Amino acid sequence: MSAHPISKFRTAVTAGILVAAALAATILPASAAATAPVRYAQTGWAGYVWPTASHTVTASLRLPAAHATGTAGAAFWVGFGTGPGIEQTGFTANITGGHLRWSSWYELYPSPAVTFGRPAATGDYVTMTVTYRGGGWYTLTLKDTTRRWTASVTKHTSVSSLGLAEATTEAYGPAPAHFAPARFYNLPTTAGRTYTLPWAHLSALTRHAFTVSW
Repeated sequence: MSAHPISKFRTAVTAGILVAAALAATILPASAAATAPVRYAQTGWAGYVWPTASHTVTASLRLPAAHATGTAGAAFWVGFGTGPGIEQTGFTANITGGHLRWSSWYELYPSPAVTFGRPAATGDYVTMTVTYRGGGWYTLTLKDTTRRWTASVTKHTSVSSLGLAEATTEAYGPAPAHFAPARFYNLPTTAGRTYTLPWAHLSALTRHAFTVSW
């Protein structure tokens, strides 16, 4: 799998993110993991981030229908941190020539994303989990309940980041893929929005869940 370039936007906002982390109304998370497609300039996020003392972050969702006429993408993920390190895992809707392919991956940023190589499809009910094991070790797990598989890996990072957790969507590619409302479940009761896409529709966080689409 080819590596993707580091978002220069991350460095510019990291200091402000850390200051505003305690449930700010708007917080900009770090860039998510794209898989094989190269990320271009048009990126952004819509989701939630929250301060936490927990060593586990998890969320579930049903992979939404996604579409575009050309090449586009949208990633759905959970993780710890907003920079300089991010430990994250999730699924990406990769659209090339109007054809959709889902991919599953994990990333310990600033190292590049790594594919799990497990199949997924629109409508699958999935769960994404990142757990800190101590000493810089993290277990990153994806579960596709519909297809009855679980993929998990435990990796070490020297740029560990705890204290902030997030569940979000990310646009990447020459254009963001449009997708039907995606509902994230099993979130905390309070969190700050990560809302940097003017065309995204992000619901309030109620009953431990939120919905996002664009």
